Amino acid sequence: MANAGLQISAIIPAAGMSKRFEQYKPLLKLGSHTLIEKGILLFRQCGIKDIIVVTGHNNEMIEPLIKQAGAKAVFNPNFKTGMLSSIQTGVRALSPRSAGFFLLPSDIPLIRPSTIHALMSSFDDSSDDLITSRNIIIPQFDGEDGHPPLIPAWLIADILSLGADLNLGQLLSRKKQKKILQVHDRAILMDADTQSDYERLQEKYNKIDIPDRQECQSIINANMEGEETIKAHLQLVAETSRRLAEAVDAAQEEQRQFQNMATDLDINLIMAGALLHDIKRKEKNHAGAGAQLLLSLGFPKVADIISQHIDLATPIAANLTEVQIVYFADKVCNSASLELDYGRRFKEKMGKNPEGKSEILRRYENTQLIQARIEASSGRSVQSILG
Repeated sequence: MANAGLQISAIIPAAGMSKRFEQYKPLLKLGSHTLIEKGILLFRQCGIKDIIVVTGHNNEMIEPLIKQAGAKAVFNPNFKTGMLSSIQTGVRALSPRSAGFFLLPSDIPLIRPSTIHALMSSFDDSSDDLITSRNIIIPQFDGEDGHPPLIPAWLIADILSLGADLNLGQLLSRKKQKKILQVHDRAILMDADTQSDYERLQEKYNKIDIPDRQECQSIINANMEGEETIKAHLQLVAETSRRLAEAVDAAQEEQRQFQNMATDLDINLIMAGALLHDIKRKEKNHAGAGAQLLLSLGFPKVADIISQHIDLATPIAANLTEVQIVYFADKVCNSASLELDYGRRFKEKMGKNPEGKSEILRRYENTQLIQARIEASSGRSVQSILG
């Protein structure tokens, strides 16, 4: 059971000279915040108050920003010797009440709060409230270890005794009290080591509230082992949704350019919603259960699509939405095959369930209305788009 009184800390090394980058990395921007601010705000958002940022190069430039963001700046006079000395400097500055600490370099800025919460929960459950027996928790995505590890306080003495012949990674690898935690967050592997890395981070930042294809697959693998029929259905609904959305998008491109408007439909959101709409298919009220899972992972927009893929919660809006596209695609995908004569299936359902006839009829009418909207928006029949 989670211990609400457990104090977790965070160390953010930001002392390096960014030799492989033309600019000083901690002050690079993602949106309105610098990379160093992103790391501090992440931990503060997760309820962590003891946040140590280790400075070195450009200390005078970065220290005021660190304090303003709500963290403690600690200068490492030996920063030129490498990362280990900065980690040791940060460890010495930790609160004596800390049960463990996250270690997150300043150039790994896009970890989601849900990942931090999952790591803390795993750490808290890793022993019977004995600080000396807690595990090292290592996040892993798609089989690859990433940041930030959550390191128990009992390792501090070992860290401080490390010499130049060893690094922290080697120390952690030798310890048996270690747990690998699979997370659905590709950002644990994404840093700003080079300009191209930074550009990938910028692209990821712009879509941070939507799981990408790899993250969707990670969620599917974790929740649908052996469910090959359902997985095939998810892929078909995603492909169908994509084709419908792209047809609408292509027809409206000239109008959007003329009006200097962004794309009306977010195809990334549509794909994520379609790939995950049946993620809890084996559970009762699977739409609600799936939505709750995606909410817990930090994806409310995708959760909204999942919650409405069986039955729309509100009357159909005037303009096509991502929810409507996935709803319609699901209705024309019968298991793993495309079936555009969806009226026949609705009628069969009404015959088998006369008590639910009015509800089924409403879903049928909504499907017809969305089809009409798709065809009016794209200038094509659904048959020509999907046939």
